Amino acid sequence: MNLKYKYLLIVNPEAGSRQTLKALPAIEQRLKDEEIKFEFHFTSEPGHATEIVKRYGKDFDVIVSVGGDGTINEVVNGMPDLNKPLGMIPVGTGNDFGRSCIIPHDNIDEALNILLAHDVKQIDVGQVNEKRFVNVMGVGYEGRTNDVGKKLKFIKGVFRYILAIGYSFLTYRRIPMKISFNDVVVDEPNFLMSVGNGWNVGGGVKLTPKARLDDGLFDICLVRNISRAQIVMNLNRLYDGTMDVLPEVEMFQTDKVLIESDQIIPMHLDGESVKPSNRLEISLHPKSLSVIGNWSKDPR
Repeated sequence: MNLKYKYLLIVNPEAGSRQTLKALPAIEQRLKDEEIKFEFHFTSEPGHATEIVKRYGKDFDVIVSVGGDGTINEVVNGMPDLNKPLGMIPVGTGNDFGRSCIIPHDNIDEALNILLAHDVKQIDVGQVNEKRFVNVMGVGYEGRTNDVGKKLKFIKGVFRYILAIGYSFLTYRRIPMKISFNDVVVDEPNFLMSVGNGWNVGGGVKLTPKARLDDGLFDICLVRNISRAQIVMNLNRLYDGTMDVLPEVEMFQTDKVLIESDQIIPMHLDGESVKPSNRLEISLHPKSLSVIGNWSKDPR
């Protein structure tokens, strides 16, 4: 353990149904016991974490997200000009990026052990238009499901995602999109497109189970059309990573994607709802972010 590092901990007090606030005393005591230099900075509104990083990040050695995937996304969007490692203490609802980095969301002390061990890997970062993401971008049905889930904040845990999936699949209609990547052009209504840098989304759903954070490629799960009956009969495949056996599901790899539509396309970045658009230019920045994770335990 290197005690010279100074940590900026960006805390989202609303994350995980306010579980962050319950976790803070243990985090603070542990860092003091270890004689670690640190400061807490609290977010107060959407986008605030990005501004905190831009304003204070240069004065610290490690930038730490204390919250969920949305907090991580905001922090990442403040870091392009900083040559600093990103750490995290996952205390959100889904904690999907934490899973990709092999960091537990239910053991604060172990998450701190991993943070202070400072095992760093250079990972890829995705970008759509002007926004960046580290884990996944969801388009169409996945974007709409995320929007619905945000409205169900009064429901805790993964059950929120299950309800959002169910409601959205009863009400969602496919959107005409022209999707271009590599030598592939898909120009028809599409149900779902997941652009994975990491392997899981929505509290452990595996739409891109073979994705790696540092291989220089996105894994893409494309579903052009699928019946409600097929979704219901194959819900288990969302969690065991076998969606690709279905004929309605196609998997690709690429580092650039262009999506165009005459309709506004619902989407999310790392579980964070962003302003929808009808033109999405998606690109990959290879190995452009240092991330502290439990990499020695990564079986991938």
